Amino acid sequence: MLAHRPRIAVVHDWLTADGGAERVLSHLLHMLPWADLYTLIDDGTCLSGELRQQHSIKSSFLQLLPGITRYYRATAPLMPLAVESLKLEPYDLVISSSWAFAHGALAPADAPHLAYIHSPMRWAWDMEDEYLAQSGLAPPLHWATKHLLKKLRSWDRLASKRPQSLIANSRFVAARIQRCWGRESSVIYPPVAPLAKIEPTIISRHNAYICVSRLVPFKRVDVWIDAFRQLPQRQLMVIGDGPERKRLMRYAGPNVHFLGFIPDHELVGLLVGARGFLQASKEDFGIAVLEAQSCGIPVLAYAAGGAKETIQNVDQKHPTGLLFDSLNPQEVAATIEQFEQYDFRPEDCRANAMRFSPEVFRRQIREAIGALGFRLPEQNSHRSR
Repeated sequence: MLAHRPRIAVVHDWLTADGGAERVLSHLLHMLPWADLYTLIDDGTCLSGELRQQHSIKSSFLQLLPGITRYYRATAPLMPLAVESLKLEPYDLVISSSWAFAHGALAPADAPHLAYIHSPMRWAWDMEDEYLAQSGLAPPLHWATKHLLKKLRSWDRLASKRPQSLIANSRFVAARIQRCWGRESSVIYPPVAPLAKIEPTIISRHNAYICVSRLVPFKRVDVWIDAFRQLPQRQLMVIGDGPERKRLMRYAGPNVHFLGFIPDHELVGLLVGARGFLQASKEDFGIAVLEAQSCGIPVLAYAAGGAKETIQNVDQKHPTGLLFDSLNPQEVAATIEQFEQYDFRPEDCRANAMRFSPEVFRRQIREAIGALGFRLPEQNSHRSR
């Protein structure tokens, strides 16, 4: 096992939005304060100021394109070349954080590559038809995009062979890795830190249901709006923003309230006063449902993707939520009424969330790095978001 502190490069797809993958990245960087960070594009808004001061952040040649952060998704055909052009020769270990291209980084011949996979690129695999249907492209561009996605899948299969070790963020993603790439992977769940310390002064029992989501089609917030039309005695708070907001607001009933983006220190107060947390989308993992449980709030979620791994269903010993199988609004409304009949215990919700704590994540990542022959120096515990 390598005795000196290894030189480590962390490779992340792009830094243009602060989502679940960026939260995982923040925890990795806190664990590895001497590591250098490589990314395809960086708009300067992601990651804390502390992390930006602590780590050297290096972008690909795509960063040189004028206004790239406004249209970076259109440069997808160049991204395989961009990630392969990152200069990683000086490093003993490469760790990639990938939901698109980062796992294709070319590590030095004698340096292991550990890839943490949030998902193989969904728009090229599972969601190709949905992506094309929502693109609004003219027929010639539709055909060209379909051809491009086929080429990206070919590159993706090749790139998936480069890392020595693959880690999936859930069993659901591990199955997708097997299906798309034909490779086995171990599972290390993302770290879920409590949103904030819950002070008694911020608790206000409003008893509304809460949905926290980007307002885009695949999040299926429309399912909740349709269901609550049939439940005028129930209240729904929709927290988040996105291109679907205006359309959803036009047909929402008076018992649905759109609050837009809410910072964490305010969100925690709304969560702890909620009757339940709602999720109708098929998430690869789903950090938000565990953040709700960490506040002692049970979850009503579509029984697909990571939700089946992060929620103790009502047929289990210490239930923390109710999983449902149909997205039909009438059936969802009936499920909400069924949810009302259960007496979920906040302590069970919080205990379940602790299974996914940052401490568990750090220990398992250290073990995965150790399996590649590296012993990391001990670090003080950090809380990052």
